[in-house]
Amino acid sequence: MKPIRCACLVAVQDEKLLLVRVRGNMHWYLPGGKIEPEEQPEVALQRELLEELGIHADPTTVRYLYTVQGPAYGEPGEVELLCFEAQWSGHPQPQGEVREVEWIDVQELIRFAPAVQILCIDHLRNDQASRTDALPPQTVAASCS
Repeated sequence: MKPIRCACLVAVQDEKLLLVRVRGNMHWYLPGGKIEPEEQPEVALQRELLEELGIHADPTTVRYLYTVQGPAYGEPGEVELLCFEAQWSGHPQPQGEVREVEWIDVQELIRFAPAVQILCIDHLRNDQASRTDALPPQTVAASCS
């Protein structure tokens, strides 16, 4: 079974991560969504951000960061999150299946879907390690959103 491929936005501001919650789910996820067959991940990201948050990602600023992979959260199989950064215009507002949008401190791992926890530990911690305010060690279940 091929993993579910998703294009996701990683936006960090003042040590807070832009996250969304869908359909009353308990955990918070990265903005973005499934990549359609034959769709380029960068295009999927732009489409999903417009559908979910009503923001327009500037295609000239979309930049691949890394991929997070693991068991799909709440579904059988695996998920592969292709993570990007981008500049956008507009103010993120919940649309479509997204019910809430929030900037959440990157240290609040318990609130995040497992794949977002993995992203914070494996990538954001490394990014912050070059600064003096790195995240404290955490233990994470090996599954993803």
